[in-house]
Amino acid sequence: MFVSITKDSYIAAERVHSIIPQEYLQFRRIKKIYQGYDVIEEKEKDSENKNKGTTDLIDITYGRSVETLIYMDSGHLILTSLNSSKVIEKVKKGK
Repeated sequence: MFVSITKDSYIAAERVHSIIPQEYLQFRRIKKIYQGYDVIEEKEKDSENKNKGTTDLIDITYGRSVETLIYMDSGHLILTSLNSSKVIEKVKKGK
């Protein structure tokens, strides 16, 4: 079942692997890597280790600050401006 995360943005609730709130330590690291700060270094690491899967970034913040990261089982990383508790609530209703 698809759930509405933001206006005009939907995700499949069954495909959500993890939801990472802003308070977690790894949040800043992940955000920096995929917003362009360490992308060159990460691509070099990926080219050396070809068995490693790639992660696609989907930004649905519409210019707002990133509050929550949603990691999907397909390898997609979704940046949202919603609070993590609201995202968790919506995903639970969708499952």
